[in-house]
Amino acid sequence: MIIIQAFFLIFNIVWAKDLSAIESWSALFENNGKTHTTPHITNIIRNSPDNLNDVQIKELEKLDIYVENNTFLIERPEGLNETYVTDHFKFHFISGDSYNSIENIDYVISMGNVFENVWKFYVDSLGYYPPVEDQMVGGSNLYDIYIVNLPSGYFGITYTSTAQVEEPACASFIKMRNSYSSSVFSDHTELENIQVTAVHEFFHAIQFSYNCYEKLWFMEATAVWAEDELYDNINDHYRYMDSWFSNPEKPLNYTSGIHMYGTFIFFQYIDEHLGGPETIKECWERSNENATYTGDRSYLSIDQALNKQNSSLKDAYNRMRIANRIMSSNVNAGFYTYEEADNYPVERPAIQKYISYNKGDYENYSNSELYLLSSHYIELETSNPIIITLNNDSGPDSDLSLFTVVKYNNKQLWSIRTNNEINIDPLAGFDYVSIIISATDNNQNNWDYSLNIKDGKREDFSFFIPYPNPGSPKNPINIELEVIEPQNISIKIFNILGELIWTTEKNVSEASQFTTQWYGENRNKKDISSGIYFIFAQGKYNSFTNKVTFLK
Repeated sequence: MIIIQAFFLIFNIVWAKDLSAIESWSALFENNGKTHTTPHITNIIRNSPDNLNDVQIKELEKLDIYVENNTFLIERPEGLNETYVTDHFKFHFISGDSYNSIENIDYVISMGNVFENVWKFYVDSLGYYPPVEDQMVGGSNLYDIYIVNLPSGYFGITYTSTAQVEEPACASFIKMRNSYSSSVFSDHTELENIQVTAVHEFFHAIQFSYNCYEKLWFMEATAVWAEDELYDNINDHYRYMDSWFSNPEKPLNYTSGIHMYGTFIFFQYIDEHLGGPETIKECWERSNENATYTGDRSYLSIDQALNKQNSSLKDAYNRMRIANRIMSSNVNAGFYTYEEADNYPVERPAIQKYISYNKGDYENYSNSELYLLSSHYIELETSNPIIITLNNDSGPDSDLSLFTVVKYNNKQLWSIRTNNEINIDPLAGFDYVSIIISATDNNQNNWDYSLNIKDGKREDFSFFIPYPNPGSPKNPINIELEVIEPQNISIKIFNILGELIWTTEKNVSEASQFTTQWYGENRNKKDISSGIYFIFAQGKYNSFTNKVTFLK
């Protein structure tokens, strides 16, 4: 039965380890591939120079980062004596044969058009905060962009500025490359590389206007999300997915390597199912309110934003993990779709354990390394009914979530269940049975759990994911069941207050599959209001519940 409820988190416990200054330095100077450098430079600036040796500090000077009075100091590039001005930006560059020279002015004009398009989309259309003004540090209050010869593989860099602005915001400026045509960037055209970089770096500038202290994982995940939101067809972010899906055991806020970039999938799920880009903006508005130089309020900010969608961090996280296993754009998957799933370069998350069950067996699987907002996927094979039980061996049962995802043979149909104990009957025929175990409350940093599997019971019917979800009067919700044993099936719909809204019955005389449609009417055939509803199906022996949304 699906029961996904809002919850309240205590957010001051233990978090995934932040990047060290040494790790960021290595990412900047020892990585030969394409690199988003902003998080690493930001991280170095947030740390003390004491963590770096003289050679490393000297290397940072190549990026205009200096040490003064045991503090990192940022300087703007010098010698760029030509400018190009648009409505919101001032581009600093140089022509000729110098190291930083551009090929021609058309390159700058093209870049200016891209940045103005980004501003129009995120600031003018979606209503995000514009970057705060830098008090004329760059010669005007237009946003400064410096076009230079960045090290190989660097997309661009957004630096926080020394300009004095009201906390928790900080001013910033951006460095862009004087060429994106090298072999390192050959996956896309030069214009596409400029577009995806402009979105990513400008979104960092927006982030700094909300909260200059926000955690790196949150910054990078939403900046990658922003790339696809505006330039949907470039898909540079696909390159992060394999690493992310290969490591579902890493926490949501894990920062090392490219994992934090792949975490865009969490915000992509929120975008598609929980309020769109407005909810992502709400996350940053809450980040602004919760800003603190010490501690981590990123989870709190996201949870507060999702509360406005009658959801929560826990709810969204669990749904995302289910969607990652289903990996489909088919409408039958309801809440668990991705629009681009058919094009994503991944099929499913990595499997923690494969279990083959035979009747009369008793399987026990234990694990002592399940971290907060991380998940383990277990694949199960059985031809007999089973009962799956999850035990939290190191804390309250509420800390952990257990879900099963069942895909039916040769059909685009899935069944999702959650409880601490779940019965699975394979009589209807399955393509796969996946078990998902997640840590979703934070009474501690990691958990020991055990999973027990034993003989279960036959079920008289199965309840698939209702679709489409959300539904509307023009797109009624399909309630699809597969009945194995002849019986009378009662279907009831309740509102969020538990009040009965609609009901129907179906007498099934033989094993069959049937679909009932709900058009958003109550028992008196009057239109219901938009909101969350619960579909309850009761048979002879079994009952199931699914949550849906209806929009007028």
